[in-house]
Amino acid sequence: MTASTAPSEPLPVLKWRWIAGTAVAVAVVTAGLLWLFLAWSGEPNAPVRIDAVKTAFGVGAGAGGVFALWLATRRQRTLELQLAETTRVAGVTERDLEERRVTELYTKAVEQLGSDKAPVRLGGLYALERLGQDNPKQRQTIVNVLCAYLRMPFKDLAAGLKGRAANDLADDHDQPELLVRLTAQDLLKTHLSHDGPGYWPGMSIDLQRAVLVDFRLSGCTVAAADFSRARFVGAVHIRGTTFTRRVGFYGTTFKELANFDRSVFPEGAFFSWARFGGDAVFTRTRSGGRFEFTNTDFDGDVDFEGGEHEQLELPDRPHNTGGGAGH
Repeated sequence: MTASTAPSEPLPVLKWRWIAGTAVAVAVVTAGLLWLFLAWSGEPNAPVRIDAVKTAFGVGAGAGGVFALWLATRRQRTLELQLAETTRVAGVTERDLEERRVTELYTKAVEQLGSDKAPVRLGGLYALERLGQDNPKQRQTIVNVLCAYLRMPFKDLAAGLKGRAANDLADDHDQPELLVRLTAQDLLKTHLSHDGPGYWPGMSIDLQRAVLVDFRLSGCTVAAADFSRARFVGAVHIRGTTFTRRVGFYGTTFKELANFDRSVFPEGAFFSWARFGGDAVFTRTRSGGRFEFTNTDFDGDVDFEGGEHEQLELPDRPHNTGGGAGH
């Protein structure tokens, strides 16, 4: 239990016999003072006796007043502690109810993703997005779920969707499922775009072995990313994106254009054993650490024009390597 939620120490119970004992003590002190004042005065006349009685009872009344003030202060303190405890319990209950509500919404949304109906799965995606927008602590978990969905087995297309007619796609993929997957990709981009109103900072993505269609991640900031052995179908645009940690594209397949123009890799990246089926554009990219392309195949042109790299490692015999490998 944290200091903010820990209950305050209760005051000890004030028993009635303590109060009675204190009252008796005040009375005894008053009587003793009265006797002392009468004995000390040495004057038997009435005025002196009256003054002595007044003085003794004044002292007794003062002592009683102090005790009454202490009782009132203690009662006020007890009320304050009770109010603080009531507020604390109410706050804990409210947090528990909110956490339970979030858990129920998350569970329901994930269950929707397992539906055999594409519209229900789409509803699950958007429910997760709303949940993440309202609950920042849940955002990485929701990003993990989106990535996990994209890692699910999917029959990849022969080519991207751009420039293809709808009737050309009917026989080689599940169109409703493709729509769901494209929506998941769009949601990732929306919340990783650092200039967008829905930006979720500090997110990491794991898309190992995922099939990604016409993938877009331009203008984003990502903490960590792993695309190892993923298959990119259609053109890939990851332009002007910053990966704050080292990025993995080990064994990744790019079927068509791969455009990384102006992207930044402060801790480097490795594209070892990757295959670029189309042109690879790394113009004006910047990297720290190792920017590695060991055993990488380039079937199209590759361009590193204007790049700045701390340690660029190209294949021994790169295919169709053009442009400059700026250091």
